[in-house]
This record gives sequence, structure tokens and C-alpha cells, in this order.
Amino acid sequence: MRRAVPTGIQFREVRAVEVTGPGRLRFVASDETPDRYGDVIRVAGWQLENYAKNPIVLFGHSARDPVGTAEMSIAGKRLIADIQLGDPGTTPMIDAVRALTEQKILRAVSVGFQPTKAPNEIKDPESNKWTGGYEFVGQELLENSIVSVPANPAALALARSFSPEIRRALFRPAPGSLDVARAQITVLRLGVTDRHPR
Repeated sequence: MRRAVPTGIQFREVRAVEVTGPGRLRFVASDETPDRYGDVIRVAGWQLENYAKNPIVLFGHSARDPVGTAEMSIAGKRLIADIQLGDPGTTPMIDAVRALTEQKILRAVSVGFQPTKAPNEIKDPESNKWTGGYEFVGQELLENSIVSVPANPAALALARSFSPEIRRALFRPAPGSLDVARAQITVLRLGVTDRHPR
């Protein structure tokens, strides 16, 4: 089945997170490596101006759970994010995220972006047939999130290994809204191929 041209909010998972100090994280938010869909995001296409005005970092793509801020920079073919988590004692969520990132239990990050230009189909150089992937050449960064369950079946074991207290802190439901982490797990259990979350 042919994938539709991506137009709405897209999510891309990043795994390599480095703890650089108390409450400080650094990661490569994006590079030009093909992802699991075969998509490539060109670093030259990133638009960061609006994000810089309100550089919030969320937990699990949930607007109700801000946990810090991020400074974005471009280094060669990489988009770098330096995250500063909120101070200890600010909220129970920030305390949980700080403790879990320092222990390297939480170590996945996901960026949310909106394409600003139509992406190009990536063609096989020999057959000139579409590979199924898209090349993003213009995209606006909307948010950064620390995520507990990336779109990887192996991540389910990690989620199940959390203590009941940590699970309650990280997967608590919000009145009248769908909990993002539970939705992530449901997507993985059903084997649904979706672009959220990445």
C-alpha cells in the first residue's frame, strides 16, 4: 500500500541522549540518516525561529507535561538539542524525568515537526522507482519530547519493567484526554504502522 505524502505533524524518534550535567541532556535531534520509513530530513531545511521563541521540552508529546527547555543549533549535517530540565521540586513529573534520565532509564527523545514544503519522493538510483521514503527539504520544528516508549517493540519490556510508582507518574491519565504513553503502547501492541510517535 502506497504511503500518503506526509503533510501534518510528523514525529521522529532519536535515541542517543547524553547526560551532560545535572538536569542537562544533549542529543542529535535530527540528521540526514534515513529513518525506519526510509525518510530523510535535510538539515538545511530546518526552521527554528518560532521554536526559539518558546523552546519548551515536553514529556511524551503532552502539552500538559512541560519538563524543560532546549537550545537548538546546527553542526554540519546535524540538528543538536541541549535540554535543561526544570529544577528539582518544580513538579513530580520533572522530578521523575530527571531521576530516570540520570539513571539512563529514559533515554529516547522525539521531535515533532511540520513540513513547510512538499517532500520529494526518494528514488532508487538504479531502477528510478520510488523507495517508499520521502526527502523532507523544508520543515518547522514544533517541539521536543522526552519519551518513555519509542516506536520499537523492544521498548515494551522497558515500560513493563517500571515500578508501579514510576508507571503511575509517567502513564497517569488526564481527565478528558487520551494518555499519550498508553496510546504509544496500544499502537505497538496492535502493530499499527503510523507516523506517531517516532
